[in-house]
Order: sequence, then structure tokens, then C-alpha cells
Amino acid sequence: MLRRLLVLGLAITIFASQAIWVTFSPASSLIASELGVRKEAVGMLAITFPTLFLILTIPSGLLLDRNFKKWLTIGVIATGLAGILRLAFPRDYSWLFACQVLAGVGQPFLLNSFAPLASRLYPERKETIVSILSFSMYLGIIYALGTGRWIYKAHGLYGLLLPIALVSLLGLVLYGYASMKIEMPEVKVERSVIAEMREVASIRELWLLGIILGLGVALFDNMSIWLETVLANVELGDVAGPSVALSLILGLAGVAVIPTIITRRSKRTMYIRGVTLFGIIVYGLLAVKTTRLGTLTLIPAIGLLMLPAYPIIMEWISTFYPKRIHGSASGFIGFVSRIFTVALAMVAVVFIGSPHSYFAFLASLTMIALIVSLLLPRDK
Repeated sequence: MLRRLLVLGLAITIFASQAIWVTFSPASSLIASELGVRKEAVGMLAITFPTLFLILTIPSGLLLDRNFKKWLTIGVIATGLAGILRLAFPRDYSWLFACQVLAGVGQPFLLNSFAPLASRLYPERKETIVSILSFSMYLGIIYALGTGRWIYKAHGLYGLLLPIALVSLLGLVLYGYASMKIEMPEVKVERSVIAEMREVASIRELWLLGIILGLGVALFDNMSIWLETVLANVELGDVAGPSVALSLILGLAGVAVIPTIITRRSKRTMYIRGVTLFGIIVYGLLAVKTTRLGTLTLIPAIGLLMLPAYPIIMEWISTFYPKRIHGSASGFIGFVSRIFTVALAMVAVVFIGSPHSYFAFLASLTMIALIVSLLLPRDK
């Protein structure tokens, strides 16, 4: 029972973390006016997350390997406090930015915990636990993107922040109670940090998976941050949040079913290649012609197939690598992936002037991911 309660508390906190990340993105242009800042400044609130993840993902992975319970708890506390404290000064951009930084610090400890938590608490059901945590991660983004614009228009900035604050408090309480009662199995790590990182960095697969994951995450990060701004150029800004949210909803359905099927049949590589090819087609079509119907159908279609790749890659780590490097391997993949995420989130500013240039940019990123996936081993 305590194991389930701990996983539930962690899942709720992960939900809150992702909701905090993109709270303002669905109504960025409107919120910018209220706060008295440029819309790019509101976008920067979201960019803090991938930036801090890039800086902290490797250290967080190493720390999780050495004292999993302690550092995961720190990540949960940072996230919970950030979600709650935003209510103190909801119209102060500097305060919101500080809370965003606090939540961004907690995020790497949460996201790098998937593989080590699954292998420690539920070694017999690793793929299930990874899928549950991935499910909560995507659900948090869905909630924020799907409801953010409507809640803001109906209830203002305070109303936008309040539900996330309550969820943050609930996750903090549930996880805190369970973690005080449960003994978390630890894996003894005798090697030095440098030796461990040399071992992880020498694994070619991790580089390839990191690049593929980075390009995939960059696609959704870009759409979460900039899609409303891009589509506003052709008076379609109101479909940005719903289209990405629907993409994530369908992705949740995919996460619930696809990873188990793919991993049990050892078709991980084939799946990743197929999804990237489909992504090239989707973004290419949107680049040629961007319509309301096309945006609301094609973006959700890519979400259905692309989002399950994340738990598949996390399960890849927990299955094919020893427990003692699960945290550092997750952190290393996160580091490689976030280099792309942060860089491309910044570079995307050059292409947000029109849907044609923006979706052509996303199609080119997906093409690179397909090329890299061809270097993965075929039998996994």
C-alpha cells in the first residue's frame, strides 16, 4: 500500500511540475499584456525548465544513484513549494520567474527518477511504473495547455494558478507521508563520479537515444512554447492550446498501450524509426498549408505515436543497463536531449514569423531524428 501511495504522490507531483512549466503558454500574449512585459518574456518562463534541466540533469542523475530517496524527496519539495508560492504575488513577473526557477530545479530529480524508481520498487513491473509516471507527465501538460486560455479568460491569473497550487500541495502531502513510512531500496555505488560518467559516456546507444529524445522533446517543447504565437499570425491562435492538448491526450492513450506491446515484442528501434518518418510527413503537410482542421488533426495524430517513445526509451535504460547507472544514464540522455531542446527553443524564434517557416523547421528536425535512428541496433 505504501509503495502505491508513494508512486501516486510522485505521479501527482510530476503532473504539477509539467503544469507549472507551461502554465502561461496557452495565453502568453494575453498574460504578457497584463504583466506589462513582452510576449517573449512570458515564453522565457517556459524556457527556464529545459535550460535548468540541461544544467542539472547529469548531477541529479548521479545524486539519485547515490541516495535515491533523499534527492527524489528534494525534487518533490522544490516542485510542491513552487506551485504553492506562485499564489503569493501572481502579477509580479520577477516572483513568477523565481518560482519557475525553483520548480525547474526540482524537475530533473523527478524526470530522472522513472527508471531507478521502477527498478527499485517494482522490478517485476518496470514498464508499468514507467508508463504511469510518463502518463502523469503528459497529463500535466495536457491540463495546462488544454484549459489555460479558458481559465485565464474566465477567472484571471489567480484562477489560473490556484488549481495547480492545490495539486502541488496534494502531491507533497501524499509523497511526504509515504516516504516517511517506507524503506526505499538503495543500490550501492562504489565507483567515483568520474568513473561512472566515463562508463556512461562510452555507451554509444545512450548518445543516439539522447539525440533522438532531444529532437522529439524539442518538437513538443517548441509547440508548447511558440505555437500560439506562430498561429496568431494567421488568426489561428485559439487552436494552438487545444491542438497540442489533444495531441497529448491521444499520446496518453498511446502511452497506456503502445510501450507494453512494443517492449514485449522487442520492436523498440523499429517503432522509433516509424514514428520519425510519420512526423516528417505531418510537419511537411502543415508547412505546405496550415488550416484550422489540419492543425487540429495532424498535430494530435503525431502526438498519438510520438509520445510513447519517451517511456520506451526510459524502459530501454531500465532493461539493458545495470541498476547502479540507471540515474546517471537517465541524466546523461537528459543532458544530450536538453542541449537540443534549449538550443532549438531559442533558434525557433527565427522561424515564428509564419506557419510555413515554422513547420518546415520542425520537419527538418524530425528528418535528423530519422537519420540518427538508423544508427540504432535493430534487435531491440
